[in-house]
Amino acid sequence: MDDVTICKAQKQDADYIEEKLQKYVLDSTNATWQQFFVAKHNHKTVAFGRIIDHRDFFEIASLGVDYYYRKRGIGVKMLSFLIEVAKRINPEKPIYAVTHRPGFAEKVGFHEVQTGPEPLEYKRLHKCKLDVSKNKIMRLNS
Repeated sequence: MDDVTICKAQKQDADYIEEKLQKYVLDSTNATWQQFFVAKHNHKTVAFGRIIDHRDFFEIASLGVDYYYRKRGIGVKMLSFLIEVAKRINPEKPIYAVTHRPGFAEKVGFHEVQTGPEPLEYKRLHKCKLDVSKNKIMRLNS
């Protein structure tokens, strides 16, 4: 969708982000609205995501698209945006994601890794509330 803009979340996005994190069963660990970027369509928040800096690597986390706006390319646009932000911060740092939808992450250049950084392994096995066999650690191709 060409008429979608992505920007830093504002205070008025906080309730939306919190509600969707719970509804979509996304990682809300230490999440505050200030960490998020949001996608807007006609001034309405329709997607969100954040970058977590784990010192040795970045994690794209808590990415969600409003149910009624899915399958329109907004998620890919948000994921690509977050990758670019992380690369601007530190282009040398690897970028990972933990997801139960690896095909989605593959669209922008991620590939599954058998073993990821320890915090992500822990998250995949113990924090993700969905079927652990479907949770994959993905790394962006360099």
